Amino acid sequence: MKIFSRIIPPWFATPVKYTAGGLVLLFLLRVAFLIAYRQFIPAESVHEILKSFYLGLKFDLRFLAISAVPLIIFCLTAWFWKKLRRAKTAVTWIYTIYSCLVLLVYFVDFGYYAYLNTRLNSFILSFAQNPLISLHMVWESYPVIWGLLGLAVFGWGSYIFTRSCLNYAFANDRKYGWKFNTAHIITAVLITAACIYGQVSAYPLRWSNAYHSTNNFICDLTANPILNFASTYSFSKNDGYDEAAVRRHYDTVAKFLNVNNPDREKLNFERTVPADPKKPQRDYNVVFVFMESLAWNKTSISLNSQNGLDPQYPVKNNTGIDPTPFAKQLADKSLLFSRIFTPTPATARAVFATLTSLPDTSSFESNSRNPLIVDQRMLGNDLKGYDKYYFIGGSANWGNIRGILSHNMEGLKIYEEKDFPISERNDVWGISDLSLFRKADKVFSEQKKPFLAYIQTAGYHRPYTIPDDNDGFTEENPGEETVQKYSFGSVKEYNSMRFQDYALKRFFDMAKEHDYFKKTIFVIYGDHGLAAARSDNMPRGFVEYNLINNHIPLIVHADFIKPQIVRKTGSQLDIWPTVMSLMNRPYSTGALGRNILDPKNTGGAFIFGLHRQPNTVNFIQDYLYYMSDPADPEGGHFYDVSGKDWQKDQRNNKKLAAGGATEKMPKLAEGFYETSRWIKYHNRK
Repeated sequence: MKIFSRIIPPWFATPVKYTAGGLVLLFLLRVAFLIAYRQFIPAESVHEILKSFYLGLKFDLRFLAISAVPLIIFCLTAWFWKKLRRAKTAVTWIYTIYSCLVLLVYFVDFGYYAYLNTRLNSFILSFAQNPLISLHMVWESYPVIWGLLGLAVFGWGSYIFTRSCLNYAFANDRKYGWKFNTAHIITAVLITAACIYGQVSAYPLRWSNAYHSTNNFICDLTANPILNFASTYSFSKNDGYDEAAVRRHYDTVAKFLNVNNPDREKLNFERTVPADPKKPQRDYNVVFVFMESLAWNKTSISLNSQNGLDPQYPVKNNTGIDPTPFAKQLADKSLLFSRIFTPTPATARAVFATLTSLPDTSSFESNSRNPLIVDQRMLGNDLKGYDKYYFIGGSANWGNIRGILSHNMEGLKIYEEKDFPISERNDVWGISDLSLFRKADKVFSEQKKPFLAYIQTAGYHRPYTIPDDNDGFTEENPGEETVQKYSFGSVKEYNSMRFQDYALKRFFDMAKEHDYFKKTIFVIYGDHGLAAARSDNMPRGFVEYNLINNHIPLIVHADFIKPQIVRKTGSQLDIWPTVMSLMNRPYSTGALGRNILDPKNTGGAFIFGLHRQPNTVNFIQDYLYYMSDPADPEGGHFYDVSGKDWQKDQRNNKKLAAGGATEKMPKLAEGFYETSRWIKYHNRK
């Protein structure tokens, strides 16, 4: 013991000993959870169970490190200020009671799982609305007396263990030099911080790391119930839904979606879309290229060409800039959708919208950050027998998208920062877009089966870094004043957009050298735009109402697709259903996306105005834009954003009223908002 104290001072060893004891306890509780609910264990899942215990150890260590911080502070302070040691008994009792409360939470967690098949989360607070009924149910359903006896025995053992830890802390008054103490104080801080951070990565351990499997039990086995409750608490307070409002708008939304068997009572939004027997089904690869901030108004498609633009759009053929020459060239040979909007302009929200065909209407945090809705049904899983990939230059912990990806796409392989050499790291966003495309092309060229892949670029993002390894890319300088006319903040930003486009071109150049190119549907689109005070190539209404923040291009390219411009209004929610129709693959969905190419579907896109306070619910069809306004007695305003009269409210326009637009659009906006809030909790795979 004396030798040990020479290496580690007792004030430091005591919290370590306490944490080690806690790890043993939580490990045994995880084993007990596995045994108690072993009926949910899938076949051939040994490796996933081992990974659950490994990741679970990290979560438990984080929880215990946080719990040990007050103990570290007390032991350290009392070591130097001996009068504080009188509080040793009080601290022993505090940590004993705390340990008993932790075990009690685990007891509740076990019962909660037996009742609802989910780990403890903040929705348990809803039972407090009827406390007597809830307590009576617990009394009749669970061995409460045995549980309390077990808790008492544990409390006795916990008291003895905690007392022994604290007794060791002050067992001797050995003197240590300031160098020795300073070194250990720094070490204690670093170790505690590392345990709380949880992993060696640019992003800390997050709840989404627990969702490494598509099997719910495997993910539940990984979770720490106390941390899980903490992660979900804010969402349960700030991100609920109103089922009565969903029913109120059900008929409007169901008709817009062409629901097969409408049922307001059951809130049925299911649609089954069969394959067309007259057309061939295509087992093509599908590659989604998710371009950072690729806004419609910033592309060469809108700047220097009539391609995709309606007569109302002012065309400027001599802008002096050409930010995306390859995207324009590709659009000329592809299916170009010129009126696509993102429901909410933020990258993590766009990822959620594209994957699930549901708009992200959370005013608190993005849906990808909400543990309560991590289980989502996705159309990509209807492509049976496909290998699945996701490429991101940084970490999939960004925005907590790992949970949405890994938990819902069976067999998904994520390529992220840990899979790339550190030497390739370009800036805070990870490797460059060009390096990411190179990696994706290499993986695709080696595939023997059909595959589905997402490539998420991030280079067109502050600090707008052009990598040294840029494959001969050359920068341009059209002048700050020129680029600012078209919503670029600087020449540096403009060149970053040009490099993103150049990297996309090099990806297509590489792909054409391999066999997979001719059997692939490439889907290129933007996650969102960027607000700006000026964009001379766009109607002023798009700028004033910030639609340039939502308006994105969608380019679908494959060898069987004939070049065409589609001017029907749609959104990111519609991308997957449209791709499935192009492949002529049957699918079923209960989400809010539709096949844009289906002539039965009228155009329209829901937009959630998160940038305004209070948030607005909006809808756009062609050039008519409805914006809700809580302060307006009539509920909102209608604007024709295409022309010179963009400021004029069109609600009294007889032509629009005769067509029913001014009556339907507010209902669709409110209906999409209320339905999306509800359906994300009822869209389990």
